[in-house]
Amino acid sequence: MTRGDVLPGAQWIFRSLPVKLTPSFLMFVPLMLVGCGEDKPPASVTEVAPAPAAAQMPSKVNPADLEKTTRKVTLVPSPVEMQRELQSLGVDKDLKDFITGVKVNATSDNKDQVAVATGVVIADVLFTVLQSDDATLVAQLSQVKAGLGALKGGKDIAAYIDGMIEQVKAGAGDRKTLLDEMDELSAVAIPELEFEGEASIVPMIQAGSWMEGVHLIAKASMAAGKPQVCDQMLKQPMIVEYFKEYTAQKGEDDGNAVIQHLSASLAKLEAIAAKTEPMTESDVSEITSLTGALLGIL
Repeated sequence: MTRGDVLPGAQWIFRSLPVKLTPSFLMFVPLMLVGCGEDKPPASVTEVAPAPAAAQMPSKVNPADLEKTTRKVTLVPSPVEMQRELQSLGVDKDLKDFITGVKVNATSDNKDQVAVATGVVIADVLFTVLQSDDATLVAQLSQVKAGLGALKGGKDIAAYIDGMIEQVKAGAGDRKTLLDEMDELSAVAIPELEFEGEASIVPMIQAGSWMEGVHLIAKASMAAGKPQVCDQMLKQPMIVEYFKEYTAQKGEDDGNAVIQHLSASLAKLEAIAAKTEPMTESDVSEITSLTGALLGIL
């Protein structure tokens, strides 16, 4: 199955890239599905040889469960896909240089703030995992774990991230494998979590990741002297509409600054997507400013 099979209208976004399913992630999927309406018990757990940090996972995956999981992947491109496209268009800037260092305030009562910030940090991990030093990566993964914990993502996903953290601390495994596993966690596992029935949590996490991607793409493109790249990457009316459905439900008049700033960024991106003429440097600068304001209040 390709990501384009999930939403027929989104093939142009995913370019029919297959969802990579690494062995360690496949072992995580059944844990994620327990309690989601299945009557049968989870697959038995097989003891594995001790490895630095790896959480114990079931050894078998039900293909039907895996099929159900992959169907949850939406039209929003992952940070990995965004970075690949940016590089293919001739912008090879190190995105690490443009990251603002958003932290997750796991004690905040504003779940939108926690969700969006968690999405931002997930994007930061994916954008920089191949270059980050161990201490920075461990801190980022700890932020992701704290955010998902505050949002009631469940013990299984926390244990899985703990496994990643221990692997990094022990110097085990390689960063490319970790990148693949984190990409799958973001694109497949997190959309399957229920977050105690809060339907807007997953879209807000995705919004955080996408907005971070938009912000970094705009800054990197300008730094490379190629603002025209944004015209190809940021005119995404379907994605904007997807997020607007959730911001509209919440409303902008309840004093929720996160929703207000997110709505302002989406409104600008919607207006740009409707333009037939190419984006200008002024458009790119405004996008950078609006998305930066959102990141700044997290």
